[in-house]
Amino acid sequence: MHGAPLYIAETCPPQIRGTLISLKELFIVLGILLGFSVGSFQIDVVGGWRYMYGFGTPVALLMGLGMWSLHASPRWLLLRAVQGKGSLQEYKEKAMEITWQTSR
Repeated sequence: MHGAPLYIAETCPPQIRGTLISLKELFIVLGILLGFSVGSFQIDVVGGWRYMYGFGTPVALLMGLGMWSLHASPRWLLLRAVQGKGSLQEYKEKAMEITWQTSR
C-alpha cells in the first residue's frame, strides 16, 4: 500500500501521474468507508465481523495475484545493475525501454 505511489511515480507518464496517485488514495478511503459500512450493518449479527473480512478477502486475493503482472520499474532495474546482480548493459536497456514507453 505504501509502495504504490513510488511505483506509480516511477512507471507512469507525467501527464497522469498525479491523477493515479490521487486515485490510489481515494480507493483507500473508499475501502475504509466500505469496511465501516459493512461492519455497522452486521453489528447485531452473531459473527458479523466475519462478513467484513469476507468482503475484503476476494479483493486482496485479486491484488496479490495482480502483483505478479507488474513490470519492474526503471529505478529498480538500474539498482540491480549497480549491485552487480546482472549485466549493467542489459538492465540499462530495459530501464531505457520502460522509461521511453512511459514518457509517451
